[in-house]
Order: sequence, then structure tokens, then C-alpha cells
Amino acid sequence: MLQNFLLCVGSVVPSAIYLTIGIILKLCHVVTDEDVKKFTHVVFVALYPFIMFDNLYGKNIAENFNLKLGSYALGFTLFQLIASWFFVKAIEKDNYERGAMIQGMYRSNYVLMGFPIAISLFGKGNVTAVAVIMMLVVPFYNASAVVVFERFRGGKVKIGHIAKRILTNPIIDGGIAALVVMMLEITLPVPVQNAVGALSDSTSPIALILLGAALNLEAFSSDRRKIALCVAAKLVVFPALGIIGAVLLGFRDVPLIALTLMVATPVALASYAMASSMGGNGRLAGELVVVSTLAACFTIPVWLFILKTMGMF
Repeated sequence: MLQNFLLCVGSVVPSAIYLTIGIILKLCHVVTDEDVKKFTHVVFVALYPFIMFDNLYGKNIAENFNLKLGSYALGFTLFQLIASWFFVKAIEKDNYERGAMIQGMYRSNYVLMGFPIAISLFGKGNVTAVAVIMMLVVPFYNASAVVVFERFRGGKVKIGHIAKRILTNPIIDGGIAALVVMMLEITLPVPVQNAVGALSDSTSPIALILLGAALNLEAFSSDRRKIALCVAAKLVVFPALGIIGAVLLGFRDVPLIALTLMVATPVALASYAMASSMGGNGRLAGELVVVSTLAACFTIPVWLFILKTMGMF
């Protein structure tokens, strides 16, 4: 049991170290908020496509994905959105707060924290299921978040705008590129494969360091009750429901951990920018990112430990 516990904690330690480095860099004024914003955008545009491409290229997608896995991933994400929507509407009357709270309950930082933890557990090249699920839920996160904020600021949902956000997402573009290359049976030269692998490997450490630097650890001004409710839903309630459902449906090993990380990772960093730019409470959204990210360093190992002890992976 102790060995299982150390394995699960160890899978999160690298991410925690990267986050800590970012926090220290920010506290020592090595980087500014403007630096973090600029380089986060650079990483998103220039490196995210490679992490997706590298984890799909040359893999047998059919062995890592099936209709049952994809349906559950999308179905449960939709359930999270609907449940969050009705719960928040019942307890919060201010539309300015609602969008940030709903997004904070269902939108996960699956890319930044899901991939490195899965790789730590199973090794690079063995987590294609994580990449496949990511190609499904990331577009859903983007599209649904636009709908949420437009609804609560009284705007109209524009299908063309949503489609553009999906098609221009570097993560999706990287996945599409990998699928096209495999469909055309193109074999990349070894030096190109090595370069793609190196860029993919560098993505998570750099992105997590920037995430740590982006965390604002100043005193919170928002309602701590709202933060507590959202974080509890994001890291405890929904993971419990999602994991139990996945286990009952027979998911095990990499597919089960892929689904676990989908529901158990903290609030997506992009939720702050989304809330700020679409008339929601950006400050609350940012605080949810901070609290959930720090708390997830403790809750994720617990979920993994439970599953490992039960022999699920």
C-alpha cells in the first residue's frame, strides 16, 4: 500500500515542482505578468500542436479509442456542464458571477496537468487514450464556455464564432495534422520525429512553470463560499461521480486514468481569459484557477491511490 501511495504522489511531484519554480520566478520578479501572458500565448500557439501530434502519430488510434470511451467522456462532460448550470442558477442570482462559477466547476486543465501525470504513470507513448479524449473534450470546453458567457451577458451565440474557435485551437490542429499524416501513410524522417518529440517533451514543463508564475497568491477579495463550492464540485464531487461511473462501465488501466484526469484536474487557466473577455467575473475565475490548482496537487494523488489500491491500473 505504501508503494502504491508513493507511486501516485510521485506522479504529481514533477508538476508541483514546475508550478513551484514558476511561483518563485514571479515572487523574485524574474518575470512580470506581461511576460507570463506573452510567453503563455507563445507556448499555446507554438508548442501545444506538437504535444498532440507526438502522442497520436504512429499510434493505433483504434486500440486506444472506442465509441464507448468517447461517448462517456463527452457525455459526462455534458452532464458536468448541465449540473453546474442548474446548481449555480439556484444559488447565485447575479449573472456576472454565474459564468465564472459554472466554468470553474466543469472546465478542466486537462492538457497541462493531465498529460504529464499520465506520462509519469505509464510512460511516453502509452497515453494515446489521453490525447484522443483531449481531442473530444477540448473543443467542447471551448464551445460550451462561449455559450455559457453569452447566455449570462445577454448576448447571442454565433455558430461561426464557435466553429472558428474550435478550428483555430492549436491542440485540435495538432491532432488533425497527425491524423492526416497517418491517413496518407506519410513516414516522417527520424530527425523530424526527434524534433517533434523534443518539442512535445518541453511543452508541459514550460507551460506549468508559466502557470505557476501566473498564479496570483494575493489575498482573495471574492466570496470564499463561492470558491469553496466551485472547487469542491470540481475536485471532489464530479471526480467521484465520474470515476465511479467509469469503473462501473468497465474502464481500466490507461482509459480509466485518462477519464480520471479529465474529471479530476483543476480549473483550466484559459477560463480566466474567457471570463475576463466575455463580461464575466474574471477575478473570481482567476481565483478558482489558483485555489483548484494548488488543491489538485493533493486531491489527484488521492484519487489515483484509491484506484491503484483497488487494482484498477
